Amino acid sequence: MPKRNDCRLCGSKEVVCFLRLSSMPRAGAYLKKEDLDKPEPTYPLDVYFCKSCASVQLLDIVSRETLFDDYRYLSSVASNSVLEHFHSYANEIKNELLGNSGFVVEIACNDGILLKPLNDLGVRCIGIDPATNIVEVARKKGVNVINDFFGEKLAENIIKKFGFADIVVANAVFAHVDDMADMTSGISKILCKSGSFVFEVHYLADIIQEMQYDSIYHEHFSYHSITALSTFLKKHGLEIYNIKKFSVRGGMIRVYAKKISNKNIQIQSAVSNFLQTEKKIGLDKLETFETFGKSVLKHKEEMLNLLKKLKSEGKKIVAYGMSGRGNTLLNFWGVDTKIIDYGIDASSERYGRYVPGMHIPIIPPENALDNVDYALLLAWIFKDDIIKKEKKFIQNGGKFIIPMPEPHFEPEN
Repeated sequence: MPKRNDCRLCGSKEVVCFLRLSSMPRAGAYLKKEDLDKPEPTYPLDVYFCKSCASVQLLDIVSRETLFDDYRYLSSVASNSVLEHFHSYANEIKNELLGNSGFVVEIACNDGILLKPLNDLGVRCIGIDPATNIVEVARKKGVNVINDFFGEKLAENIIKKFGFADIVVANAVFAHVDDMADMTSGISKILCKSGSFVFEVHYLADIIQEMQYDSIYHEHFSYHSITALSTFLKKHGLEIYNIKKFSVRGGMIRVYAKKISNKNIQIQSAVSNFLQTEKKIGLDKLETFETFGKSVLKHKEEMLNLLKKLKSEGKKIVAYGMSGRGNTLLNFWGVDTKIIDYGIDASSERYGRYVPGMHIPIIPPENALDNVDYALLLAWIFKDDIIKKEKKFIQNGGKFIIPMPEPHFEPEN
């Protein structure tokens, strides 16, 4: 696999590794039964800090064609809070950013979790996504989706066919791209003079402060702070003018940018507030991340001690929520069917498949918690929704093991 020797945001070669999560399979490479005896490709999962622009990233690159072949993540198979988040998002775009009319382009629209409510609101919109199987799901919802990777070339083709975009949206994708220059140049090109680029990413401050190293996997090349993003976007003629923070999915920031050439940009106080907070946290210092790396190793030790203790007591333990984040944890901890009987997931895309590396079988949630003592809640970012949903499990004496930010039980012992 190729490995960069420079920062993908600024090109500096002053990049330092602060965390090695071992070599493991791709988090999204769910296995079929017939694949279990075949060799699995593994890739280094090492995380670097750029001393020049303070960006955090992976340098070992799994090709985008490999990452998005047989993609098994459906955005709409999520908690009610996530679905409500995107319906609210669509209303904001329609009522606050667009006005009476306009054209919206969404990059990496997945199964239409945002595009469908936009379409229902009468907004003229198209989506782009590279995962063929996911695009088919989106199209069945009646939305217009181009099955491709977004970049400058596709931006030019869209302009010719549909015109310039008033709003470009990119959610949970700015982390997934190795060639960020090509994508961002395409965004800058397709955006009309007064338009806005709006995107959501996991927030680096949350990853560091809340021990969210489960969000680190091969599909996520970059881990974003406003400090690094602001400098990078300016290189492509874009300036951040507002930021909003959301607790959904473990902590997301919604970033709003316009073309620097737009003389009517009004920079909101949120931008300077975020930059000041990041400086206080130390997101511009290598030492902050070196300390985080040591904390991750300690967390792994604590989790393994807990799981092994419960297993030695004869407890039945299953895993709940078999996402890429969970697969990273299981592989980093080395937890397989010696500890976890099976995994439970709400997505039909994963039924009958197995966790990459650890080969834990995945089953539907119906009656899956019967006679279970402990459920390791890998989908802990949806904790509140899941615990409400699984009241029967708790009433029968079952407990969830919540891994982040430190291992604990709910309900408490």
